[in-house]
Parts: sequence; structure tokens; C-alpha cells
Amino acid sequence: MSIIDKLKEKLNLKKEKVSHLDEIKLKRSSQLYEAAVAYYKRKDYENSRKYFEKALQYDPDNQDIKHNLTVVIKQIALIEEENRSRQEKKNIAVNKVMSQESEDILREAANTEEKGNDFYLKALRLDSDSTQDEIVARIDTEFRKWRTRINSPNVKMRSEAEEMLAIISQARRKLLK
Repeated sequence: MSIIDKLKEKLNLKKEKVSHLDEIKLKRSSQLYEAAVAYYKRKDYENSRKYFEKALQYDPDNQDIKHNLTVVIKQIALIEEENRSRQEKKNIAVNKVMSQESEDILREAANTEEKGNDFYLKALRLDSDSTQDEIVARIDTEFRKWRTRINSPNVKMRSEAEEMLAIISQARRKLLK
């Protein structure tokens, strides 16, 4: 056997090994693609995206994978935009309701020097014949409500929350002796 024949034989063996590796890669890519499609059908877009990206690593020239990955990424972006929009609308609605309630209380607090029990009961939206237990429960509820709003990214909401917390703590001192 000549040297040329030996080289040809080695080259053929390498081609077989390469083609076998390619076959394994394509099979793995196909499995990942199927998993990605299954996740997409379940509307689990994050996992679908992840599996399409993995499949693309094994078969970078596959146009179906590239197209479906693009579709999934667009779907994720749409969902994120919907969530952002929904949260904005919710924040706007909360701000309107909160502002109406709190602005009246804060305006009255600014206009009165000596704040009596009636002011604090009104600020807590309670009647003058409320029991001590009702007052404690309302103070705790209002405190929790306004405490969560103090971390709001909305500056107006944050400042209202700080002022309302001050009024609530004053109400606690005044009404719960």
C-alpha cells in the first residue's frame, strides 16, 4: 500500500468521524427544537427561547430554529410590554384614588394647628363612636397600606405616603393613650 493510499484511507476515516459527529449534533439539535416547540405550545416562552438558543448552538445554519427563536423573542417582548402597560394603568388608578383621599386629609392637616381626636378619626375614616379595637385595627391597616407606598418610584406618592405615615403615628399617640 502506497503512502497516497494510506492518506486517502485516513482522510476517509476522518470524514466518517466528522459525519458521525454532525449526525449526533443534528439529532441533539432536533431534540432541543422539539422541546422548545413543546414549551412554546404551553406558552412557557422563556424556556422555549432557552431551548431554541441551545438548538441553534448545535445547528447554527437551521433557518427554522432562527425563525422560531425570533417569534418567541417577539412574543416575550409583547408580554413584557402588556405587563408594563397594565402596571402603569394600575398605578395611575391607585394614584387617583389615593390622591383624592390623602389630599383632603393632608389639606386639612396643613390648615389646622391643633388637631383633635375628630381630625384623626376622620383621617382614619372612622366614626366618633368607634371602639378602641376598631381604632387599633384601622391604624394598623392604614400604616401597612401607606408603608408599602413609601417605596414607590412615583415621587408624589412617596411624599404623600410619608405625610400620611406621620399623621397615622400622631393618631396612634393621640387616640391610643
